[in-house]
Amino acid sequence: MGQEKHIWKYAFACVMVTISTLGFGRMSYGILMPFMKESLSLSYEQAGILGTAASIGYLGMVLFAGIMAAKWGSKRLVIVGTLLVASGLLYLPWTQSFLPCLAGMILLGIGTAFAYTPLVNIVVGWFPRQRGMMIGFLLSGLGLGTLISSALIPFFTTWFSESGWRYLWLVYGLLSLLSALVAQIVLRDPPIPARNTAQKDDSLLREVYLHKRVLLVAIIYGLIGFAYLIPQSFLFSFILEANIDRYAAGQIMALGGLMSIFSGPLWGTISDRIGRKKSLLITLFIGAVSMGIPIIFPMYLGFVISQFLWGITVVGMLSLIQALSTEQIHPSFAPIALGYVTVYFAVGQFLGPGFGGWMIDHLGGIPSTLLLCCGLLLLAFVLSTQLHKQAAAEQLVLQKEQNTMGG
Repeated sequence: MGQEKHIWKYAFACVMVTISTLGFGRMSYGILMPFMKESLSLSYEQAGILGTAASIGYLGMVLFAGIMAAKWGSKRLVIVGTLLVASGLLYLPWTQSFLPCLAGMILLGIGTAFAYTPLVNIVVGWFPRQRGMMIGFLLSGLGLGTLISSALIPFFTTWFSESGWRYLWLVYGLLSLLSALVAQIVLRDPPIPARNTAQKDDSLLREVYLHKRVLLVAIIYGLIGFAYLIPQSFLFSFILEANIDRYAAGQIMALGGLMSIFSGPLWGTISDRIGRKKSLLITLFIGAVSMGIPIIFPMYLGFVISQFLWGITVVGMLSLIQALSTEQIHPSFAPIALGYVTVYFAVGQFLGPGFGGWMIDHLGGIPSTLLLCCGLLLLAFVLSTQLHKQAAAEQLVLQKEQNTMGG
């Protein structure tokens, strides 16, 4: 229990890293995109490809993140990943066309892949009994990054006119360097858990990659990944198209960011009381409804309600599915399972913004892609009804392992 007294230091350092990697590196692009699109004369399809490029970088490296963390240590990989994200953020202000931006977005995705999964390994390794809460806090960096971006974009685009988005990327990069420094000072690699490193490859294939419950969680996570970057990439533009000024639009997006800060810890706590499956079903349904509201009511109040509901559930979905992925199998395989299901999530992210941009240009504008998001979440809802509670014997094994590590 010696490390538990440092739990809030770890929570702070992890939130700093996820603000930089998930918040600035991934989620802020949708808010900056309209200004980049205008400044660089991009089409919606090109703008969507830029969002997809970060997912390409993420998908290309997430398979290796767990292996590299095991070889070099999770902390070292978190620092390297955060510094790569900072490099991409500091590079983007100087780009002048589509292709250089593409390279910068890929770099952001690679850095995020290196940083995030090892970060989860660190908090689960040190605080197994607070797993849900810590993953929820970790993912609150998504909301904080969105909140900061939404709050700053109106001021930067007013102060610096067309170059405001460039200065904001620069600020993100400098803050990310600070995050890397905090992580270096606070984080430590946890003791190596009781892993079956001597297991044969066919056993790993059976116990994780072809495990029915793990596969089901992975597919649900992939659908969520497909859906969740769509509103982040295009909703801000839809609000502007509805003749709402950029200040009000920024406030609406900031509301979603503010709510998502509390979403992970909130639903983590709720899931401890009513179960993760029931909690996941609730968040998926509310999330689907939230994406249908602006299609039917494309006005200020409709956008406000939509962002409130989306913000209060989206990070909860992610934290719940990540916790579920580590609970379907023996604890020694939990980091491998998390990395594996994250590949499905990354594939979904890869498809979402690019396909969404294509739909906007060819199939009926931004409402069509919001409808796609709604449908994907409802499909995930249907599949989630097939999730089963962990077998009692496995629960006892997990509890015994956690008590051993905690004691």
